[in-house]
Amino acid sequence: MFTAGIPTELVTLFSQGRFVYVHPDIVVHEPPDFNTKKLNIIRSIVWLRRKMDEIRPDAVIVYHKLYAAITLLALYGKGIKIFTSERSSPTHKWPLKQEIISRIIYLLIKPTGVIAQTTIAKLYQTRYYGTGVPIRVIPNALREVRDYPDIQREKMVLAAGRLNDPLKGFDRLIEAFALIKNRDWKLVIAGGMDGEDSVLTGQIKTLGLTDRVIFEGKVSDLDLLFARASIFVIPSRSEGFPNALCEAMAAGLPCIAFDFVAGPKDIIEHGTDGLLVEDGNIPELARTIDFLMDNPEKRETLGAEATRIKDRLHPDLIVKLLLNFINEPSVG
Repeated sequence: MFTAGIPTELVTLFSQGRFVYVHPDIVVHEPPDFNTKKLNIIRSIVWLRRKMDEIRPDAVIVYHKLYAAITLLALYGKGIKIFTSERSSPTHKWPLKQEIISRIIYLLIKPTGVIAQTTIAKLYQTRYYGTGVPIRVIPNALREVRDYPDIQREKMVLAAGRLNDPLKGFDRLIEAFALIKNRDWKLVIAGGMDGEDSVLTGQIKTLGLTDRVIFEGKVSDLDLLFARASIFVIPSRSEGFPNALCEAMAAGLPCIAFDFVAGPKDIIEHGTDGLLVEDGNIPELARTIDFLMDNPEKRETLGAEATRIKDRLHPDLIVKLLLNFINEPSVG
C-alpha cells in the first residue's frame, strides 16, 4: 500500500509479470533471472538477503505464510522488523511440503508481529504462532467504488467471484435461487469463467433456471453492476477477507452473507447494515432473499447503512492502523 511521503518498496519473489495496478511511486523489485515458473527457495533466500542490504528497510510486511517463513530465514540477524499477514481463510489447508517448511522455520524464528484480517483469523493465528507473538486485527482497505446516480436498480440479485472455485459457493446460491417465490427476478453472477465453461451450467439446467441465471463473465466495470443490482449475496464456504462484499456495501447494496469462516461477522452488523444467514442453510438463504425482494424499504435502509463501510475501511485509516502496529514500542 502506498502512502504519500513514506518510501515504499514492493518485493516479489516471482518474475511473472503483474496483473494489478501498482502506484508509479512504488519501487518494484523482482528476481532478475529465476522464479519464473517454480520457487527456488535457496536462491530466493540469498537474493532476499542481498536485496534487503540494498533497500535497508525499517520493517517488512510479507503476504503469504511460506514467503514470510522464507523471509524470516533470509533476514535472520539483520535486526529488521518482519510482519506476516495471511490473506487466505484461516482454515485453508496448505500443501504438505509448504506446511512442513513453514512450521520448522516458525519454530526456530518468530515474526515480529502478525496482521490478521478478522477476529476469527486472529484466534487461529494465535494458536499457530503462539501467544508470545503480537497479533492485530487490521482489515483490508476499501478501494474507491464509483457511483452511478442515474442508473436505476433492477430486479437483480448479484454475486461475484471465480466460477471455477468451489469455495465461492455459487452452487449454494443457485440452489437457493431455485427455491425463491419471486420468479421475476434475475440472478447475475460476474467474474471467472463464462457460463458455457462453468460446471454450474448443468445444475442450472437441472433446476430449470436457464432463463433466470445470467453469467456475465469477467467484467471491466463491476461498479456498474453494483449500481444496477438490488441485492448482493456472498454464498462462499470460506474467505480470507471478502472484498467484494465490502465493495457491494460501499455501493449501497443490501447484502446477504452466509456466516462462514471468516469475515462476515467482522463486516456486517446483522439487521443493521446487512443480513447474516446460518452457514449452509439453503432454505434460510432463499427465505432471506425473498424477504428483501418483498421489502424495498428494508433494502433501502440496509443499503444506506452499508455505505458507512467507506469510513471504516478508508485507506488512510487502514494505513494508520498498520503504521501504529509497526511502530509500537512493545512490538519488536
